[in-house]
Amino acid sequence: MFISEAAARSIVQEIKEITGHHINIMDGDGVIFASTDPERVGQRHEGACQVLREGLPRLTVREDGPSGGARRGVNLPIQMDGQTVGVIGITGPPEEVDTLGSVIKRMTEIMIQDIRRQEQEDLLDSARQCFIEAWLFSEEPDPPELELRGDMLGIDITARWTVVILEVQDSGAHQVSREMRNALYLKHIRPYLSRWEHSLCAVINQRILLLFQDRNRYEVLSRVDQIRGELESAYQAQVWGGMSTDGRRGLEVRRCYQEARTACRTARTSGGRVLFYDEVSLEFLADSIPPDIRRDLMELVFSGCTAQEREEVRNTVLLYFQCRGDVKEMAQALYLHKNTVHYRLGRIREMTGYSVREPKGAVLLYFASLFSAQGEERESPSEGI
Repeated sequence: MFISEAAARSIVQEIKEITGHHINIMDGDGVIFASTDPERVGQRHEGACQVLREGLPRLTVREDGPSGGARRGVNLPIQMDGQTVGVIGITGPPEEVDTLGSVIKRMTEIMIQDIRRQEQEDLLDSARQCFIEAWLFSEEPDPPELELRGDMLGIDITARWTVVILEVQDSGAHQVSREMRNALYLKHIRPYLSRWEHSLCAVINQRILLLFQDRNRYEVLSRVDQIRGELESAYQAQVWGGMSTDGRRGLEVRRCYQEARTACRTARTSGGRVLFYDEVSLEFLADSIPPDIRRDLMELVFSGCTAQEREEVRNTVLLYFQCRGDVKEMAQALYLHKNTVHYRLGRIREMTGYSVREPKGAVLLYFASLFSAQGEERESPSEGI
């Protein structure tokens, strides 16, 4: 089959809306496999068989056939890459439809080419996504095999790659499946990458993953901000993200992914923008701390706090670090007077025994607050894509 039945049905319906006549598409054996007259699907079309058998450029049928296998109208070969792959038929009085023949034939061939190109792009996207998953997540990666597979897909894993992760939290107005939603996101992103050679895009683990080869980080940030703006505008969404340090090669790209994920997680809690990994190196250290030590640390810091006090400490400490200790900036973010912020910072020692203004206390408070926030995040329903 030179085109799927679903795509063929779409074509005949669209052409009928333009011409007002019934349209049939026949396969290489002359059998109708798409028609605006459903009763004819599966029938052998005598006119199409003659066009295919004799290599005719056009066949006009002036009377309905006795067996119903052909009806008045015009039939023309569908050609792809110089080969006849099927036949398009227009049903109706010859004097009406004969002049439409060449136009309909060309329209059909263009639409088929577009559909086939899109199908090929979708297949290539799927193959690249499978490759990216193996590259980043395979438990027993085989570098020579990955390099060979990458070369077949036009992906040079020996080059330097920078990784960006985006997460989207939309308004919920678009009630579609996750697969459809991911496809729509990629549709919006592709135009921004089409002119950038050696850039990749996939949706993995409910995150938009972008990989850029041999690009300056500020070039990448500029393009990613354009993509964020497009997604936020199209879906009334909040989009945040993280970017790894400058590119790495081979399996070291896995480290870039972890860096981008850490930066993205921090961006989610800091107002929704794209952060560089080197802005959030403490979070990467936090990721390496085992769960039992995390629990012990939170117990150490919050053991004397009520649930409300724990939330107050956590929010104040995280904002303090986000604002780099600038009380004026904290006051602006909270719409409070500076003296009120100073009071809240002082209250942290009363509630926990540690001061955020002392180096040791600041580190303990930060990690305990971060782990507390991450724990609530894991318990809440999944969000974004």
